[in-house]
Amino acid sequence: MQRLAPIILLLVGFFCAAQAAEEVGDLYQHRVEVNSQAATERTNALREALQATLLKLSGDDEVLASPIVDNALRNVRDYVVQYGYQQDTEALYLWAQFDPAQVERLILDAGGGIWSSLRPKLLVWLVQENEDLQRRIYAADSEAIVVQQLRNAAQRRGLPIQLPLLDLNDTMTVSVIDVWARFMDTIDFASQRYSPDGVIIARIYQTIPDPANLDLVTDKWQVDWTLNLGELRWRGEATAMDPGELGAAVIADVTAQLAARYRISSESDVSQQWTVQIDNLPDLTTTIAAEQLLANIPAVNDVQLVAYGQRRAAFSLSLTTDPARIRQALDLSQELQAVAVEGEDPTESNLFRWIAER
Repeated sequence: MQRLAPIILLLVGFFCAAQAAEEVGDLYQHRVEVNSQAATERTNALREALQATLLKLSGDDEVLASPIVDNALRNVRDYVVQYGYQQDTEALYLWAQFDPAQVERLILDAGGGIWSSLRPKLLVWLVQENEDLQRRIYAADSEAIVVQQLRNAAQRRGLPIQLPLLDLNDTMTVSVIDVWARFMDTIDFASQRYSPDGVIIARIYQTIPDPANLDLVTDKWQVDWTLNLGELRWRGEATAMDPGELGAAVIADVTAQLAARYRISSESDVSQQWTVQIDNLPDLTTTIAAEQLLANIPAVNDVQLVAYGQRRAAFSLSLTTDPARIRQALDLSQELQAVAVEGEDPTESNLFRWIAER
C-alpha cells in the first residue's frame, strides 16, 4: 500500500474524546496590510507573510532566525502558490498562499517541527490589578488594548481562544478573588459552560522596584500565567513597560510551550524502523484508514502492513525521528487510544486501539 502525500496529522492533544479541539484553517496563507501595489512593497509583504506562516505552523520563533529561513525569504517567490490584493473600507492588503510541502520542508530543514492544525480551544481568564490595587476580569466584549493584543496574537499564531462573557451566569459563579487566587475548583466549574479544552489564568500587576536599585530602569508591569490542559500544567511570566503588551506576551509564551511539546520534527537523516500494532480493526477499509493515519505523520517516510489477524494489524514504520515522538503523536490522536500492556512501561508501548467512528 502506498503512502499518501504528507499532510499534517490532526492531533487532539491529550483532550477528552467528548471535547472537540478546533481545526485551524488557512495555516498556509496570510495577508499583510500594504500602502500600494509597488513591486518593492509587494516583495516585503510576501516575506512578512511567509514569516507569519512559518510561525503559525511551527510555533517556534527560533525558526525565523535560521540562516536557511533567511535565504528562503530572499527567494520568497519560490514558495508562493498565488497572491492577490484585497481592499476593504479601511485598508489594502496583500494576500498570499504558500506551497504546503515546500513550507513544511523549510521548517524541518531549519531544525523546527510542524504543529498540528487541530489545536486546543483555550478559555482565558485575564485579570488585572491597577495602580490603586483594584482588580478586574476582562470580558469577551472588552475593547481594552491588552485584550485586543491578546486576540491579535492568538490569531497570528493560530491559537483558538475565547474570554468569558462575564454575564449574570458567570458573575454568580466566579469572582475576581477566585480568579486572582486561582481557586481552580470554582474556575473549572465556571468554565464548563464554554467547553474549553484548557483554561488559562493570567494575572497582570505592577512590578515591585528593587529598593537597593531604585534608579535601575525596569519594566513596570508583569504578568504570570498558568495553563491547565487535561492533567498537564504549564506556567510562565513576562514583563513590559506597558500592560497592553502583556496579552500578546502570554499568547507567545503559551503557544511556544504547547508547540514545543506537540510539534513533530525530522531529527535525523538516518531512517530507523519501528513497528506499531493497532487493535480493533474489523475490516480492510478500517485497516487502510489506520495506515493512512500513520503515513500522514510528519517524519514517517514509509508505512508497510506486515501482519493482520484477529482484528489486529502490525505496521512497520520507517522514521527520521525518535519513535518516542511518533508514539506521543499517536497517544494524542482522536482515532487511537494507547493500550497498557501488563509488565510494560506505558510510555514505551507500541499497541493502540482504533476508536474512530467511521
